[in-house]
Amino acid sequence: MVKGVNKQIIEINDTGNKYFERVLLFVSPGKKDLPSELLQTKAKDYVLDFSKNLCDAVPLRDRIRKKRARNRAFMIAGAAVILAIGAAVIIKIL
Repeated sequence: MVKGVNKQIIEINDTGNKYFERVLLFVSPGKKDLPSELLQTKAKDYVLDFSKNLCDAVPLRDRIRKKRARNRAFMIAGAAVILAIGAAVIIKIL
């Protein structure tokens, strides 16, 4: 719901994204006086950049899996180092 009549809105119909067909951007109050061509260019650049970043983003589930796998690898490596040191100490004692 849009409240107020003093809002300047830019509508982008070609988002370049397969999930979203239309975007509405509300112009900041201090930027309303800029030329409309400049605002539209900035809006299109913003939407295309946002769309590209959204499509390239790695899902949270995948990031969590990678982090867990990395942590597991560090734990296994740490355990291997501890076992090697323990074996060296035991061999030296005997």
